[in-house]
Amino acid sequence: MAKAQRGGAGNDTVGRPAPTPEGANPALTCAAGVLLPGLGHVLLGRVGTGVVFLASIGLLFGFGIAMHGEFFALDTAAPLTLLAGLAEMGAGGLYLGARALGLGAGDPAAPTYEYGYAFLIVAGLLNLLVVLDAWDIATGAKSPDGASAA
Repeated sequence: MAKAQRGGAGNDTVGRPAPTPEGANPALTCAAGVLLPGLGHVLLGRVGTGVVFLASIGLLFGFGIAMHGEFFALDTAAPLTLLAGLAEMGAGGLYLGARALGLGAGDPAAPTYEYGYAFLIVAGLLNLLVVLDAWDIATGAKSPDGASAA
């Protein structure tokens, strides 16, 4: 009998796409999120979330630089180095800005060197996840309140 009562008022949106924020352009939202972590969420009207993402990813990236982390070269002969370099590039504008300022050379003799490059990699990968979250919201695959549309 419990199965017969399952289609209540709370289940009328199951299977339908979530409403997208008015005028949301998924490609522009993602480009903005890559340019500056959290900016995609700000454009979607989730200002608080965007600020939290900017602060957390920015701090991870800043700590990575402060701990003498290194930006890895995109060396196809060393696949793990290539993946680490691509992951760091995921920080987008933070990565480009640090490169322009000559940061990220790394100091393997520093006791915090390995922590530093780990922080840089995590910041880049986390930003890529944040960009994918913005994409899901902008396309309606995820509702703005965080519930899955499926």
